[in-house]
Amino acid sequence: MKRTQVILLYILWSLSLSSNHVRGSYKFNSLNCEFCAPGIGRFLQCKIKAIDRNRNKLSINAILNTTVSELDIDFKMVKREIGGWHPFLYAMRVDACQFFKNRRKFFIPNLIYSFMKAFTNVNHTCPYMAGSEMSLLNWTPDEDGVLSVFPVDHGQYGLQTTWYVNKVLALKLNGSVLFFK
Repeated sequence: MKRTQVILLYILWSLSLSSNHVRGSYKFNSLNCEFCAPGIGRFLQCKIKAIDRNRNKLSINAILNTTVSELDIDFKMVKREIGGWHPFLYAMRVDACQFFKNRRKFFIPNLIYSFMKAFTNVNHTCPYMAGSEMSLLNWTPDEDGVLSVFPVDHGQYGLQTTWYVNKVLALKLNGSVLFFK
């Protein structure tokens, strides 16, 4: 679950590259949550909610049907340009269980997690027990904090993640954010 949270955090971060920033605004464009192996769990919510005309926030909430003892997350950041989505910044695989054992070993995932930590209950190492609720609620990251670490131009960015539970494709979380003037 550690990787899952890291990936989820990374996705949410990339989806929300800003908050209340003078240099621009952001809007989450899309969020898609899909369990590829329905026996693993189910989503209670996967939504974008408007804060005002120029800003919104994410909420993702799921219940596990099985105990998770191994969790790997593949994630990549992409940017929409002419010809579609193109790789941007990072693409990596993270063992979420190892991440939560020693977050300092995983610089980029830990940086991403730091933006989401206050909004999620995913904060411990494996196993994640069946019946557990995993959530990232009402998340709107600090734009200044994100932009100070990951300076980006205006445009549309996405985060694509694939989560593996016990080496089996379990779910996909994908989304995008529009960062504009």
